[in-house]
Amino acid sequence: TRFANTDEKERILNGLSDLGLFSDVKITPRGTPLDTLCATLEQEMRYEPGERDMVMLQHMFGILHEDGTRETRTSTLVEYGDPNGYSAMAKLVGVPCAVACLMVLDGRINKKGILAPVSWDLAEPLLDELKS
Repeated sequence: TRFANTDEKERILNGLSDLGLFSDVKITPRGTPLDTLCATLEQEMRYEPGERDMVMLQHMFGILHEDGTRETRTSTLVEYGDPNGYSAMAKLVGVPCAVACLMVLDGRINKKGILAPVSWDLAEPLLDELKS
């Protein structure tokens, strides 16, 4: 592998080392190399008591107005998990996905195919359900 510079190489190798990938701890081989890596990471990255996750998402929108002026608008989402409850990832991904599945099963969503809630006719009922 070639790195852009020494700093990049050190950053990446230090990150892999922090994950325990260069340790002398014996691993338990799994079905595939990917399964083995995942099992190793599950051990190394497990939350300690009292720890929580955080999800941060930021979108920056460049807007060109009709009069030629430009504007940048930023939308930022930050969510923290509950150390004794749901993770931030569960709240922001798992729960909305589960709600959408229930809405498909009970017929409130009857469109076919892979859907993204980018149109109001799909997004509004999901938001209403999540708020209730």
